[in-house]
Amino acid sequence: MNLLVPTRRFDPEVLEMMDRPGQNMSLLRDDLTVLERINRHLGGHAIPLRYLKRFQPCTILDLATGGADVPRAIASRFDVRITAVDSNPQILQIARERSTGYPSIHFEQHNLLALPYPPASFDVVLCSLALHHFAEPDAIAILRRIHDIARVGYVVNDLRRNQVAIWLSNLLAHAIITNPIARFDAPASCERAFTVAELRAMANRAGLTQFQLHRHLGLRMALVGWKT
Repeated sequence: MNLLVPTRRFDPEVLEMMDRPGQNMSLLRDDLTVLERINRHLGGHAIPLRYLKRFQPCTILDLATGGADVPRAIASRFDVRITAVDSNPQILQIARERSTGYPSIHFEQHNLLALPYPPASFDVVLCSLALHHFAEPDAIAILRRIHDIARVGYVVNDLRRNQVAIWLSNLLAHAIITNPIARFDAPASCERAFTVAELRAMANRAGLTQFQLHRHLGLRMALVGWKT
């Protein structure tokens, strides 16, 4: 790796704090609020909204939904049925609380490595800020299942690893962020993220053929694929 793209730092034994069970609910709510603000201002909402226009879906599966701010942003603009999935029951509780005014969003608890859905069961599958939580073989398995479950297409967006992202996240963690979960997870996420080249290689290994990779402002990237 060159100086601008450091080696990925991923230890499966050291989970990001939001993935650890038994978190203080008040701190977790605040952390999810921080993530929603970041998504609103740095592309987390704009990216899926932009690409969903291509697919015109009726049904969406949103994986690793977190506080479900992405499904809410979509439901506010599109007439769709959304199934929002997360493995963390505490996070799902908060997501349900925040989505009471959105009857088109349905919640389910599943591990992304053991999704129960049959092939082509949703028009579009979304996955935001999740792949970097996994070791590379598991990330490849998730990409394979995303492709399998989607009937029309899929959008996977995540951070892209580089020294600028890591430096900025550390600066924010020390100077601005006060929530201890977000303070730990922000730099950790940037260090665990993949590069565009790594995501392309994983997509190829997962058997994906019709896809494009896009770099986005806010140090994000999107893998956009289709089935037909």
